[in-house]
Amino acid sequence: MASRSPRSRGSCVLQRALSPVFSAARYRRTCKEPLYLIALDRYKTDPASQCHFSPVSAPHGFLYDATLSDGDCRVRVSLHPNLNPLLQNNALRCGSEVYDVQFAVEFDEARLGGRCRTFQVLGLETGGPAFQRLRGLNLQSLPWFGRSDGGGEAAVAPLLARRACYLPLWDCDDYFGDAWESPARRAESPDHHSENDADEEGTQFVTLQQVKASFIKKSKGKLGPLAVRVLKKSRLCHFGKEDRTNECPYQAELEVADGSGAASVILWNSLCLRWYRCLDPGMVLQLWDYRVKESYSRRLGEGRESQDQDQDQQHIEISLNSRNPAAIIRVVPERSVQRGWRLPSLTFSFLTRAALASCPDGTVCDFIGLVRFVGRPERTRKKGGGGEEFSVYRWLQLDDGTGAGPILLKLHSTSQPETHARLRPMFIVVCTNSQLASTGSQQGGAPSYQYLTSTRHSQVYGQGQHRGRSYTTLPLVQRFIAWVHTLSEETEMSTAAVGGYFSFPPLPTNIKHYLGERKGNPCLLSMEELRAEVGRLQYREHRRFTVQGSIIAARYCRPGERQGEQGRLSTSRAGLAEFSTRHYSSASSLDSTSLEPHCSPVGSPEIPFSPHYLRISSTPKQSPPRRSPRKRPLGKCRRKTETPRKRLALTSQFKSSPAQSRQADRSLRQSTASCSLADFIIEQICSEFQLSSDEEEQEMQAEDPALLSPPPGARPLAWSGRCWQGERLGGAGVLPETVPRRYNHAQWELQTRAAGLQPACLSHTLPEPARELESFSPASSYHGCYSVTILGLNERLAVDAVFLPTMPAGPHAVPHENSLASVLAHGGPSPSRPPPAPEDLIATAPALANKHFLFVLDISQQGAERLEVVLNRAYPSP
Repeated sequence: MASRSPRSRGSCVLQRALSPVFSAARYRRTCKEPLYLIALDRYKTDPASQCHFSPVSAPHGFLYDATLSDGDCRVRVSLHPNLNPLLQNNALRCGSEVYDVQFAVEFDEARLGGRCRTFQVLGLETGGPAFQRLRGLNLQSLPWFGRSDGGGEAAVAPLLARRACYLPLWDCDDYFGDAWESPARRAESPDHHSENDADEEGTQFVTLQQVKASFIKKSKGKLGPLAVRVLKKSRLCHFGKEDRTNECPYQAELEVADGSGAASVILWNSLCLRWYRCLDPGMVLQLWDYRVKESYSRRLGEGRESQDQDQDQQHIEISLNSRNPAAIIRVVPERSVQRGWRLPSLTFSFLTRAALASCPDGTVCDFIGLVRFVGRPERTRKKGGGGEEFSVYRWLQLDDGTGAGPILLKLHSTSQPETHARLRPMFIVVCTNSQLASTGSQQGGAPSYQYLTSTRHSQVYGQGQHRGRSYTTLPLVQRFIAWVHTLSEETEMSTAAVGGYFSFPPLPTNIKHYLGERKGNPCLLSMEELRAEVGRLQYREHRRFTVQGSIIAARYCRPGERQGEQGRLSTSRAGLAEFSTRHYSSASSLDSTSLEPHCSPVGSPEIPFSPHYLRISSTPKQSPPRRSPRKRPLGKCRRKTETPRKRLALTSQFKSSPAQSRQADRSLRQSTASCSLADFIIEQICSEFQLSSDEEEQEMQAEDPALLSPPPGARPLAWSGRCWQGERLGGAGVLPETVPRRYNHAQWELQTRAAGLQPACLSHTLPEPARELESFSPASSYHGCYSVTILGLNERLAVDAVFLPTMPAGPHAVPHENSLASVLAHGGPSPSRPPPAPEDLIATAPALANKHFLFVLDISQQGAERLEVVLNRAYPSP
């Protein structure tokens, strides 16, 4: 459907609503007809923002601009700060239908032209999603309201602040928008060609040592140009303040070196917009018109004792700015680098998983691994950000074939949003400058766990970014690629997972160790305080709380059960025994590289991986070896004569509802029809490392819905100690975002977007992400959960939480009795006894009555007032 012109209808909705306020300051008008929100933008306030609001409603923190459309034209408006809670909770988002919109007009008396006038939305009501009404419209071609030419693009700068660009919706560490110059745009710009065509003959370059000596002597005069190689690149730093006017408050650090030494290069302000995306470690730069300062750490007084002892210690920084003076940066192709510059090569410090087991905390290394699990993005508040700034992180499970299994990487933003958006299982990832960390203490009896975390200078490289990089030829990397070639795609795909609730490292198994880790202070909250803190949670914000109370109800929730379902949760004893056998034997049929929750102490080569998924194995001796010798040869499809028993063994590793099974059937047909998306995954991901590849077909199997049907006459798997009719917190049941999903290579983009954060524009927005998640089968590691109702000591508020058991193995396994109370305290069943059936655990629930517990709750706001409440541990009160 072609876009319609507002003049073709005489007067569109926006024209009728905004024409009366077009030139009348402080004039207000309410639009009763529906409008559609098609883009959201966020920015930091500045002194110019204050003049648009009364002292009572003066904004603090961030403001939002929005693009509204009626289907005929579009308009950019600013949103009043009173609407910020709707945006921060993702209740008002791209694709929302809004009505009763109250418009006003504001004039900026310090500006000329079209940007002098700003439309502001003072209030609105939200409706349902508007995707059906906008279907077929080319939103980018719709004219802008108020433009005399009827077309073109609106300015991309914030409406109520003097900022040069917008921030991402959910953090401040990434770049966002078209204002950031990409390498492709820079290659086409006139400045790029003029810089690259500069005459090098006769240019006398100075060394970093000479620059340092000149700075120490406080010599005056202009220094010559530098020729350096970039060794490290930091993530972006946004330092915008409410009380300061700075159009581009950004900073980025490059660690550079030449043959004489090393130094830090700081990109300031608008140079970040022009150059940040275009610079990478390994590049050779020529720098003109820079300024030299003492390094930031030295200005803070760090390292002054050793200043006189080591004059060669790096303590200067090279500042590059767009003015006073205007710095010049030139990228030198590797073929043009002169030997006389004596530039060092870019080096790497790759360590294997086995080597990390014996490394101390704080070890900085590079790591390459095959991604087996990608967690959902979560947000935490930054310290010192006034409670308004967040950082985004996710967990990745990486395996390199050494040691006994994978290691976890806590990946924070590296200012590479495109790379992070493409992270998925069956993906070879390189993370540079990652740091080894461990938690817990073996001295106090609690086990210690190792994991990697990204640092300020980490860079992540994924599929499509490896080719041509110098690390691809390293022996360690080539051995890793050779190991990847030995893997079975069928086995790897069966255990790969995306999203879901994930908690690491595991909490201690008793209250003594838990209090010891917190130095005796559990940070207890009353139920009223918990309710207030939960009310302040923002979208995808994760926090951990500790409360006291008692358990008054518990029930088992099978896989595929939707939110709020209460009925048909039982089986007969014979049917339950059959279900339990299937439940545990199918889990034990997976290899040890799956999402099995067992963790290792520092120095042990075992997998430090403990997701809170119900993943219970039988005795370890029944588990097959990690590298199965009976894997399907690469480049050949599975025969259609495969026996039904073998096919059932594959599909019984995960369970889904009948609706999900039908969706899996559709996915299977789609993946079969488009083999180019799912074939030869392993060979494809290795191709960037100069290895030949053969095609391989990837088939997706659907679950037999009959496995989920309980026998007739089954009784409920539930216990209730008392009836509670009062106020509740939570109660949403098992959210689609809580359940880990089996990785679908044919639809990885849809799956990744469904598990990701809400986008800022309609073109990247899914109509119903939760429903899209439910269309993917649960991961093979998920077999249901338990719902627990917690009542506060004062019996004023109850909390409905879900509990997802896990079972540590190896040195972390602590034997205990398989009662519901001990399972809640240890996080899962005892490894020394046969795993209990859900009915057996529920049968022990009456022993919980009238007992007080210390509850550790993981709570996350999933948007639109959908609260995820997960019970991590329940310790008996001392």
